[in-house]
Amino acid sequence: MQQKSLSIEQMLKGTTPIHIAKHNFKNFKEAKHWAKTHMVGTYKNEHTHQDIRVAKITIDKYLSESAIKKSVSVDAHLSALQKLDELIITSILKETKNDRHEDHNIKEIQRLYGAINYENKIYPVKITVKVIINQWSNAYSYEIVKIESPTILV
Repeated sequence: MQQKSLSIEQMLKGTTPIHIAKHNFKNFKEAKHWAKTHMVGTYKNEHTHQDIRVAKITIDKYLSESAIKKSVSVDAHLSALQKLDELIITSILKETKNDRHEDHNIKEIQRLYGAINYENKIYPVKITVKVIINQWSNAYSYEIVKIESPTILV
């Protein structure tokens, strides 16, 4: 079942933008190393009260060519990486759907939305979370952040 896309207003509703400074990474390799050193871990989302796990492979996905192409700006994408933990903690669950590949180990796909203030523009941030079912627990896995079209800050 295909859901219609949320408007920017719907994405931003209830979110508080996180101020993001411009990154100082020299290249993607440096950004990836920094993220694997500083962002790998488990974070509790304030709205779902669920743990969302960021693994090293998650960082690879976040900094993949396909993920970056989905973002409106490479600089905003890399800069948001520095506050990934805050984004995961404060983003709001707004959509759920079944896994498109019908993987029986995945309970559902969740879309959480947050916002960043980057260079005086507000960008909605979409975080896709796979809710994994296994014999031990329901683990949340952060998959990708997509920065949508910006709104000018007034």
